[in-house]
Amino acid sequence: MRKEKGFTGVDIIISIFVITIFVAIIGNLIINVNLNNKSIERRTIATSYAIQEIEKIKSLKYQEQYNNKGLKGKEILEQKEIYQNEKFTGYNKTIYIEDYISIIQNGEKEPNIVKQITIEISYLLGNKNQTVELSTYIVKE
Repeated sequence: MRKEKGFTGVDIIISIFVITIFVAIIGNLIINVNLNNKSIERRTIATSYAIQEIEKIKSLKYQEQYNNKGLKGKEILEQKEIYQNEKFTGYNKTIYIEDYISIIQNGEKEPNIVKQITIEISYLLGNKNQTVELSTYIVKE
């Protein structure tokens, strides 16, 4: 018998098949890592916008405009798109107000003492709507 050197057709087909599987797996991993990074980045930005709004509301304290709002449940106080440098950022802001506690005085309930303010930042990620919600309480002084 003589020694044959080189590759056969079956060897080449098997090696191409194995390489194709590895490339597909690695490509899929790269795509998933990029999607997860984008998701984390978008959620972080949305959380930052929500924190900014919470801080702004807390610095203004209880406003007279809050009176008689949210007495029957969550009520929209403000709803708008978020712009930065006159360019739409892709985020939408909704501020909800709700009368949180009714304190009993003289046998009657007194509203408008404590309000729960909820900030909801929504954005699209792919074709799915994502939201971040943060809440705070404002007390009438």
